[in-house]
Amino acid sequence: MQRIEDIIKKNKEAFNNSEPNPDHFENFQKKLEGDHTKSSEGWFERYNIMLKIAAAILIFATVGTILYTDTFSYLKNTFTNEIVAAELPAEIIEVMAYYNVISDKKISQIDDLAVSDDEATRVKEMALKELKLLEDDRSELEAEYAVNPNSERIMNALLLNQQQRSQILDRIISTLNQIN
Repeated sequence: MQRIEDIIKKNKEAFNNSEPNPDHFENFQKKLEGDHTKSSEGWFERYNIMLKIAAAILIFATVGTILYTDTFSYLKNTFTNEIVAAELPAEIIEVMAYYNVISDKKISQIDDLAVSDDEATRVKEMALKELKLLEDDRSELEAEYAVNPNSERIMNALLLNQQQRSQILDRIISTLNQIN
């Protein structure tokens, strides 16, 4: 048996008898250029998955922050108030509306009694902090009333909450009267 190398050497002329097609070099060059452009992908293509993961984390963090900081408490209170207001007896709704009107008048009276705009803003901010606590309590009471309708204890607590709101504003007004 002859070695393959000896066979190739003896038949060298048969292997080298024709040149490749001229289009062969052009096709080869195009393939090389095509491979080269694939390897030079842009920054976005290289980090596409990482950007998607970062965007998802950012969305979850934003939604979590919004829910944690209770940004939607105003909307929640508005919807709760509308639902509970529809269920509260008409007398309680009238009394609460009365106290709301009184509270609004007292807040405008605080503006009038304040010596300067800065003082008015500062005093109103203090009052609004205290009133926000009462508002949160009122929302909880209304939610509890929705669970236990016709509970006199809860209705009395709602009325007491409104009275306390008025008393806080009266205390602030009397303090401003003493200062002036």
